[in-house]
Amino acid sequence: MTKKKFCSCGKLVEVDKTCSCKETTNRNEYQKQYYKKNKDTLKPLSSTRWRKLRSLIIKRDGSCCQRCLVKYKMINSAQLQVHHIKPRIEHPELMFEESNLLTLCKTCNLQIGLKELDFEPTTDLKNHDFDFKL
Repeated sequence: MTKKKFCSCGKLVEVDKTCSCKETTNRNEYQKQYYKKNKDTLKPLSSTRWRKLRSLIIKRDGSCCQRCLVKYKMINSAQLQVHHIKPRIEHPELMFEESNLLTLCKTCNLQIGLKELDFEPTTDLKNHDFDFKL
């Protein structure tokens, strides 16, 4: 069985291979095309409103990935992203709704993608049984 990993663009690639988005000749063109294609959906993510809300959500969730915390009982605070539970592409009206936002690490965010959550989110650290001190 070939081991695979998620590329930063979201594609699943073999561990010893390079994703097509990483090839130096195609990378800039890929990024330009991606931005051009998704300009309207990417624009709100660069707004001051989003940056402030993103910071608030990460603080609310204890600055750790909620999926790693609940599902794996592991505190992971690396490469945090804010995930839209109901995808912003399908529900643009929920883009800035706090109840629709959740802190995930980059890996969990890529694994979940546009699918439903595979865990029950919580922000209460006291309800978790950890093998180490917080």
